[in-house]
Amino acid sequence: MDDIARVSVKDKHTVVTIIAIFALWCHGYAATFQGQTGLIGANSNRNSLAEVRSKKRALLLVFRSGVIDTDDNDRAIIEFALKADPQSKRYRLTYDTIAQRLNRYINKYKSMSAATQLSDADYIVFFNLLEYRRILNATYPYGELFVIVKGDPSAQQPPRVIWKSKKVQWAGDAVRDLIKEFRVLRREE
Repeated sequence: MDDIARVSVKDKHTVVTIIAIFALWCHGYAATFQGQTGLIGANSNRNSLAEVRSKKRALLLVFRSGVIDTDDNDRAIIEFALKADPQSKRYRLTYDTIAQRLNRYINKYKSMSAATQLSDADYIVFFNLLEYRRILNATYPYGELFVIVKGDPSAQQPPRVIWKSKKVQWAGDAVRDLIKEFRVLRREE
């Protein structure tokens, strides 16, 4: 009888241990799944140009802020873009690279126009220049491209980043990706 009682106590401990391990595993799996769902929802909503579909006036800014977005906290980029002087002639190579491609898009589709002042713009196309790379005696600007909506104080909407390039890349590639997004959004062929 003692052997049977010992086995059942031993089995009870084994069953309790298995249940505890299973519960911890389920809790960890649920936490991981919720975290992934939150990230997918945030990224899909963030990289949407739908908010500027009907807006035409864009202000192009190119500056070297030295800020890299690592925590999805774009406050520093937004503040820098809103305080920047749009008439600055610095980083002309980078500005011209982006402006040429945007001008071709403007001339072909007429769904965007250039603004010269922040007050005239509906949104900001901001290139955060991180570095220049020299390859085969040519200079290539690398950085991140952002589309920033100025916000609307009457609707209590703060300025925010609505689109960001997927990675640090050459300015020409970043603006090409942006134009592709605009063409898909506005159904331009």
